[in-house]
Amino acid sequence: MSFSILICTLSAIFWALFDLTRKISLNHINPKILLILFSLIQVVVFSFWCIREHFFLSINPYLVPGISLIFLGIVSALMFLKSIRESDLSLTIPLLSFTPLFSSIFSLFFLNERLDIIQYTGILLIIFGTLILYSERFEISNLLKSITKIKKSLSAKLMIFVSFFWSLTPILDKICLKHSSINIHGLIQSSFTLIILLFFSKSNFEIFSKLKIKSYIIIFITILVGTIATILQFYAILSNFVPIMESIKRATGQFSAVILGKIFFNEAISKQKIIGVSFITVGVNFLV
Repeated sequence: MSFSILICTLSAIFWALFDLTRKISLNHINPKILLILFSLIQVVVFSFWCIREHFFLSINPYLVPGISLIFLGIVSALMFLKSIRESDLSLTIPLLSFTPLFSSIFSLFFLNERLDIIQYTGILLIIFGTLILYSERFEISNLLKSITKIKKSLSAKLMIFVSFFWSLTPILDKICLKHSSINIHGLIQSSFTLIILLFFSKSNFEIFSKLKIKSYIIIFITILVGTIATILQFYAILSNFVPIMESIKRATGQFSAVILGKIFFNEAISKQKIIGVSFITVGVNFLV
């Protein structure tokens, strides 16, 4: 395994753990406050990093993609948290498998990153595996019905939108990182995200006085895992094509969602989930 793929894999594992811990944390705190806390800790981490190490920033070329990334990140994060809060982890996270498809289109347009036919086939296998996850039986008619099932689910539709938005965010990250170092980019993004969330937030922060120590521990672990995942992803997109990074990330997340959904939330593991994840896994192998 090359070092670049190893970084992608490590990033993917932490994102999968972040999906799990976020869903658990949402039993103790509302999505907006969780996102505020996440941004706050990132501000602290990236500020310390900027103080300790050199950073660079070319403001003019950074401005448009940087501002777009801030608003896109806030909207998609809130939609994601609402989706996983109201539906099974194993039936929402797999919908993020559409992200590599969208990323392959956007990265070709914005970054001129071209995949070969085998890699595009891998992306299609990942999407096919997702449809199997939503079908009742492994038949064409049921696979088509799974599309209707997705359309009827609010959480599923929200996750499709998240998938579309998250296919753009790593591309915008990669454009921004051509004009900035990782530490200052992370500081800018987390700082403005925090400011905007606090400005528009009407959440009741008195909830913290009612939380038990166990809740604080879970929330802290969630934020720590998410911060590590974010930093690793910055390194991953600098050394890989965005669609490849996204495919590894999503396949790992989908496999983990089925397993962790069973362990932590007693979500059923059906034959369809096993077959679907198998197709997704083969698809990733085609990509790497």
